[in-house]
Amino acid sequence: MIRTAAAALAAGLLVTGCSGNGPDRADPPASHPAPSTPSASRPSPPTVNGVRPGAERRSSLDGTWTSGKVALHLFRGAAALNRPTFCSGTVAASGDITLTCANGDRTRTRGRASLTSRTLTVGWTGGVRDVLRRR
Repeated sequence: MIRTAAAALAAGLLVTGCSGNGPDRADPPASHPAPSTPSASRPSPPTVNGVRPGAERRSSLDGTWTSGKVALHLFRGAAALNRPTFCSGTVAASGDITLTCANGDRTRTRGRASLTSRTLTVGWTGGVRDVLRRR
């Protein structure tokens, strides 16, 4: 039975003139589209607040900064505050920090960081000021 099916298939190919997708055939058969190849270029990271979080150049502000009340993490344009509340956002090379807090708190959403020696001071809009040390 297998020989009969193989013979019938071979006869059908001879009658229709189909011989498969050999080297002399330029186009692939319609039932078998050519495989697609992924683009070699990667999309650029999104810009948020004029910054590409995680894709900026390293800066002296990069690191984990803490005090008794605050934990601030800065890395290549990305910023996260996870104490006293969780907030995430951006830090520009100029030191401008813009955050959005999960619980809607606005105490530490916009600020300016300045580095002196081993101390990072952040003055937040609204008057709160944090003095942090690198951890």
